[in-house]
Amino acid sequence: MLEIELKALVDTESFQDLEKKILAHNFYFLRMHEESDHYFNAPDRDFAESDEALRIREQRTGLSAQTMLTYKGAKVDPLSNTRLEVETGISDAGRMREILKFLGYRSVLTVEKKRREYRGTAEFSQINICLDELAGLGSFIEIEYCAESDISQKERESIRNRLLSLLDLFGISRSKLTRKSYLELLIERATS
Repeated sequence: MLEIELKALVDTESFQDLEKKILAHNFYFLRMHEESDHYFNAPDRDFAESDEALRIREQRTGLSAQTMLTYKGAKVDPLSNTRLEVETGISDAGRMREILKFLGYRSVLTVEKKRREYRGTAEFSQINICLDELAGLGSFIEIEYCAESDISQKERESIRNRLLSLLDLFGISRSKLTRKSYLELLIERATS
């Protein structure tokens, strides 16, 4: 799967009004949950240098929980966070962390966030929006489209432009876009 994604920092005042704008433009509220993303580095290469990511995500919604193992390839577009993504469900995050440790993978950092998800309808049916709050980093919007990994560059650019037009529609300046992951932003903040 190819994840075509835009991420932008949203100021606190705009963040409060953003949900109203999203709901007014053919999106519906899907769910709210907390996520813990545990990132790992490979024994044979530095994912920070190769622009890859490996994580275990634990999602908690009320009494239910879901855990996934995700690999993200290097970004393939200079203007967005478009990259290959392979994800699978796992039943035991602790055991998976143990397996990765025995294989030589090192734990890097855990990213904690509160997330509200929205799904598009009508002309936006393949688009998801996430409103994320991260302590110490702020509030963000992610707009994403999941496509087959073999789509053409022209199709990728067309989808990216649709996502950019949504950003404009919601009144979010393109200057607020970032290609950095939450992991990169947290590491950057800790080392500055």
